[in-house]
Amino acid sequence: MNNQELAYKLKYILHELGMNKTEFLNACRIFSPSISKPTILNAINGKNTIAPTVETLSIIIKVCQTSSNEKLKYISYDFLLNDTIQEIQANNAQVYQEIGLSDEVINRLKQYNHPLYYDYGNIINFYLYHIPNHYWKYLEFFKITCAIKNSLIKEDMKTLWQRIDNDAYLAYLEYNFKNVYQLLNNIRKNKQIENKETLLRFLEIVKQHFKYLLNELGSDFYQLIEEEK
Repeated sequence: MNNQELAYKLKYILHELGMNKTEFLNACRIFSPSISKPTILNAINGKNTIAPTVETLSIIIKVCQTSSNEKLKYISYDFLLNDTIQEIQANNAQVYQEIGLSDEVINRLKQYNHPLYYDYGNIINFYLYHIPNHYWKYLEFFKITCAIKNSLIKEDMKTLWQRIDNDAYLAYLEYNFKNVYQLLNNIRKNKQIENKETLLRFLEIVKQHFKYLLNELGSDFYQLIEEEK
C-alpha cells in the first residue's frame, strides 16, 4: 500500500462527508475515544512512515459506513489498501469498477443502444472516443463553479465548503483567477463568507470562461464530424 494513495482516498472520503480534518478526527473518536490526533492527520496528509494499523482502518470504515452517504457505505479494507482500486463498488460492480459510471448512467447507455428505442450506440462511441480529455475537466469545473455560486447565494456553508474542497479546481483558479482563488481559499480555511457580492461577480466571469472553452471544444468536435471521410 502506498501512503500517498491512502491519503488521496482519505481526502476523497472527507470531501464526501463534508468534514474537515478535525471533524473527521472527532467522528473517529466516537468509535475509539483514545485514537490520537497524529494517527488520523498523518494518514490524511500521507506522512505515515508505516502503514496504519488494522484498528485504525476499521475505525475509518465505521465512520464511512455509518454516515448518510450511500457511496461511503461501500468503503472496505480492499478500497483503502489496494492501490489499483480507485472507485467504490456500486451495484453494477464490474462495469462501475472499469469505467466509473453509476448504475443509472449504465442503464441509460444500455437503453440508448437498444435498436427498438434509440440506437445511438455508434454516435455515442464516436463522441466518447473523439472528445478530448480536457473537455471533461472543463465541464466538471463549470459544474463546480455553478454549484459554488448557488451555495454562496444560499449561504449554505457545509455544502459550500464541500464544493470548494477540490484541489484540482483550486489549482486551476490559483493559476488563472488568483483573486477568485484567494477568496475561495479563505472560505475553505475559515468557513466564513467575506465579500460575497464581489465573489459572485468573479464567479460569473469564471463560469463564462469555462462555458467559452466548452463551446470551443464543441465547435472543434463538430468540425471533426464535417471533415470525416
